[in-house]
Amino acid sequence: MEWTADNAHIVAGFVICAVVYLLNHKKGSCMDRITGALLSSLFSTGLYYGIICCVPTLPPVAAVAVGSFVGFLGVDECKTILLKKLNKFLDIEEEKKE
Repeated sequence: MEWTADNAHIVAGFVICAVVYLLNHKKGSCMDRITGALLSSLFSTGLYYGIICCVPTLPPVAAVAVGSFVGFLGVDECKTILLKKLNKFLDIEEEKKE
């Protein structure tokens, strides 16, 4: 419980991500939606920790913003965006499907 109190912003980001995902993504079965919400929440938490390591001056409340953003987009859309940026950064051309 002490960790939860000390890191309330991360818990809030995790929860807001799950709630936003569930409200925004209404397609699929109940289990798909719950799984997507949990994956999005875990992804947002990991993304927040990655950002905070690179930018230590970032306020802890940013975890809520990251959670909201990831929850709104969902894991699949975030993965697509990150892969496009990474491919562009590494100058990798995507194979075109015909």
